[in-house]
Amino acid sequence: MSRKIIDIQTKRLSQLIECIDEGRFAIPRLQREFVWDGAKAARLFDSMLAHMPIGVVMIWPTPRSQRLYLRQKYHVLPPFNAKNGKVWFLIDGQQRVSVVHRVREGSKLYNARGKEVDFSRVVFSLETEEDGQQIRYRKPQPGRYESLCEILHPYWRRRLSHLGKRHRERVRKCREKILRYPIPLMFVQANIAQIRESFLRINTQGMKITTADAIFTQAEDLDLRDIRHEVRQHLDDSFGQMPEMPILFAMAAVRGATEARGQALRQVIQRLQREAQHDPRLRKSLSRDWHRLGVCFGKAVDYLRQNFTVLSRDYLYSDYMVAILATFFYWNGRGPSFSQRDQLRKWFWATTVGSRYSGANFLRCLPDDLKFFKRLASNSQARFTYRPEVEKVDVRKAQYASRTGITAACYCILLRRRPVSIMDNGLNEIPLDRYSTSANRKDRHHIFPRAMLASLGVPARLYNSICNICLLTAEENQEIGMRRPRVYLGDVKNNGTHFTRKMARHLIPVQDGGGVWQHDAKKGFTRFLKERTDLICQELEKEAGIRLFRRDL
Repeated sequence: MSRKIIDIQTKRLSQLIECIDEGRFAIPRLQREFVWDGAKAARLFDSMLAHMPIGVVMIWPTPRSQRLYLRQKYHVLPPFNAKNGKVWFLIDGQQRVSVVHRVREGSKLYNARGKEVDFSRVVFSLETEEDGQQIRYRKPQPGRYESLCEILHPYWRRRLSHLGKRHRERVRKCREKILRYPIPLMFVQANIAQIRESFLRINTQGMKITTADAIFTQAEDLDLRDIRHEVRQHLDDSFGQMPEMPILFAMAAVRGATEARGQALRQVIQRLQREAQHDPRLRKSLSRDWHRLGVCFGKAVDYLRQNFTVLSRDYLYSDYMVAILATFFYWNGRGPSFSQRDQLRKWFWATTVGSRYSGANFLRCLPDDLKFFKRLASNSQARFTYRPEVEKVDVRKAQYASRTGITAACYCILLRRRPVSIMDNGLNEIPLDRYSTSANRKDRHHIFPRAMLASLGVPARLYNSICNICLLTAEENQEIGMRRPRVYLGDVKNNGTHFTRKMARHLIPVQDGGGVWQHDAKKGFTRFLKERTDLICQELEKEAGIRLFRRDL
């Protein structure tokens, strides 16, 4: 009789919870980490409440001897209990089973994207919602929105004793529907190669996996996820969620790879996986090199922050800049010399202003820079060369809220000049930490107020230009309000001190007859925009020590 390959069993949610508590489930190393958010968790339970299908949970049952495939870290379920006769590896459905466990606990965790999910905020609405979704992700409100962790608790009646009879009945029905919800479990008999292929096929048809996920899955023996976490641990919170692909690129680069394309990286990692399976020395060498590379990522971020005022990923043009710089520190083995620092300075500003790691330039510039940094590490006399590919008009066109190379370069040059308060009498620097979080977007001040310019018919693409922005504090921004620059800057010039030095810090052109002093605000803004564009471009080239722009406006 032929062996049964697939066996389908159906369990109620209450029975699934018992299996979770017994430690039957395990996460294989090929699996991705927890990526769902609170809203998606709420929709899962709402689907169960409405008796809608939520999909099959696919399980690979193996003897305990196969625990070598078990992921020991970075999962959100209770650890596998070795007393169980078999390991139930979750191949598909990890996110759903994890949500069931966490919602019942009402606990908090950070998903793989670094976003905190508070499962106690998955609540049941005691009143009928207009959109029909009764289970939502929001702050609990006693008597109106009750947390599911309380509803699913064995002593739910005691915990929800504040509810009236009608609401208690609604809660009882909700609880009953959820706990009785049938979940199909598919038990699949297969070897690890077949399971790996099944995982990739399932995830490319459903919630699509990334190229990085595919690489992690096909090379789980190299513990790439552990290396990625180690890299992130060397970064502070402002850079901590570095994406996988730049990390994988650097890992492959220090082993001789030159291309950043996903397929090329996959081939390199697969080759290393095959070779390491039969060569313990290579496996140790890879582990040693990649652990050292993790430290170099931390050094790269520190260097960018200290030398170019890249305070966080918000001010970083491309994550690949960190990866490339990390390879330099890896090959160099020590801090850069004076001549090396000079070349790094040229590389940073040329790459950021020129957006060298975007579009068609991506596949050309990354390998070129990789070769250059390897050469620079062994020869401090190596020279970085750059042919300008952008124009000054591109700076004027850059929007202050966009994440482009030019915008990042402009913020970095403004931060390098150390912003000061404009409205007070002294020359008081604003602490740079103020700008290190995305919460302080209100510190980005329109020099010519946008509401005023909009009322004059000036297009948003002009008044939202990065060239109309300086870095103040939210309080000063509010104090200035809709006043024209000729008014509020005029007050500062007449009543305060250090006016010229303050304007120089913010790269605001205030020469006699300049745009900020014009009575006609619309014409003055047009003149100012050209003046500030010229000034910013001039300062960028001065900072870089090379020419960055092809031609004048």
